[in-house]
Amino acid sequence: MPGDPPVELRLSLDEADALHAALEELLEGGPEDPRLERSHRVLSWRILAAKGGTGLTGRIAQLAREAQTLEEYEAARERTLGPILDGLESAENRDP
Repeated sequence: MPGDPPVELRLSLDEADALHAALEELLEGGPEDPRLERSHRVLSWRILAAKGGTGLTGRIAQLAREAQTLEEYEAARERTLGPILDGLESAENRDP
């Protein structure tokens, strides 16, 4: 949690993906735990930064690499994806 001393881990991408999947299962089946939810979000951010990609995924991965904090990344992602998602959700883009 913010304010706690940080712990740094070095995981392979495969290990990070496995941990991410395990956290996701815990979050889906168990009681709400803000610490696990934040850890899941941090891990998602760092995995995306490590994987990269092309197109929109590549752009979001670049935002992940450039961000210094989870909150900075999530704000940048919202600024980038917000208009795209708003456009996709607009009435003109819905099937009749």
